[in-house]
Amino acid sequence: MSSKVMIISSDCHAGALPATYNEYLPRPYRDAANAWWLAHAREMMSRAGTFFDQEAVDAYAAKAGEGGQRMKAMSDPGTRLSDDEIMRMLCDERSPFAPRRGEFDPAVRTQELDDDGVAGEIIFPQMAPFGAGLMQYRYAVSPEQNLEGCRAYNRWLADLCRTNPLRHAGVALINVDDIETTVKEVREARAMGLWGGVLLPTSTGVHPFYHHPRYEPLWAVLEELEMPLQSHSGWSPDYGDVECATAMFISEVDMWAQRPFTALLWAGVFERHPRLKYVFTEAGCGWITEKLRVLEFKANDPIFKHFTKSLTLGPTGYFERQCYIGASFLPRHEAHFRHQMGADKLLWGSDYPHLEGTWPNTMKALNKTFFDFEEQEIRAILGENAARVYGFDVPAMRKIADRIGPTVEQVRGEAA
Repeated sequence: MSSKVMIISSDCHAGALPATYNEYLPRPYRDAANAWWLAHAREMMSRAGTFFDQEAVDAYAAKAGEGGQRMKAMSDPGTRLSDDEIMRMLCDERSPFAPRRGEFDPAVRTQELDDDGVAGEIIFPQMAPFGAGLMQYRYAVSPEQNLEGCRAYNRWLADLCRTNPLRHAGVALINVDDIETTVKEVREARAMGLWGGVLLPTSTGVHPFYHHPRYEPLWAVLEELEMPLQSHSGWSPDYGDVECATAMFISEVDMWAQRPFTALLWAGVFERHPRLKYVFTEAGCGWITEKLRVLEFKANDPIFKHFTKSLTLGPTGYFERQCYIGASFLPRHEAHFRHQMGADKLLWGSDYPHLEGTWPNTMKALNKTFFDFEEQEIRAILGENAARVYGFDVPAMRKIADRIGPTVEQVRGEAA
């Protein structure tokens, strides 16, 4: 066994500068996309201060460098920027909408992954034209615009991943307005080299939720292509402009990413598609044990026996067979859940390049969590599980890990 630990982050993010996406959008959509970015920028500026107090803004700005300082300037209610000024900023590589260059520059990204000891990564979307299902927008976006936003992001991400295809497993964006089109987009994403799975939109908009039969072709194509189905926290309903709206978002954002599991279970999706893999990412760990307890109670109660008439396994059985937890920056207080759900279910993630994640101080974070873990648990959670779930080329990953990865002792924080 390699002396170095193969780290594969199950939660990283990438996104282009807004103006860059125009290269990937059909020309008729570019003006509308620019208008969306302007509206989004102004929305973010109007909400500055609703997440953080001034001390937190100052700390963030110091950590984020020049991009953070410009964000801080924008948070000043006295800041008045014209449309032209905002658009110039969106075209600027120092833009606060992409404060970390590694989000879009593959050379910088690779170096920063190396410096953090990360051999491979699953790349989730950062931002896309028209929001593309990633966020609750407060202005009209047509299904056509949403679809073109997804396509533009997927094309851009495929180009990024092609710079180092062994290390970058890109996650494709989809929408669910027309399932036949969605299936075609999934096939196209896989053909472009996006093999990290598909991000399931947390909101289905005007369409039924994921218990509905209309989604059956989507589950089938994901199983066929061996592309994991992904949920990732980041969406909640629009709670308006009341003072507690942001607190509501922060409090419920995990729940919305966890919710599809229940629909897939009772709808028999896991039963009909036993090779479909489902990963919950950055949605916590501890909730699943209590959720499974409650679901098992309902499944076994004679009153609700009809719930399981078409199921051959219980809720826990389907979870154990097909589901995994993308345990982003796994904190110590959640690490003990490995004893209840199994260490083989946890996929550690750094959340690169988000500043709330472990990068660029991943080793310190790992020391705090893994200081007393068994070696095999360390290797499984930090990389081997992800390699198995996503299909990384393990020999190639081990060669990279031998060059840039930490030893087990370094992960534990033990003296050399």
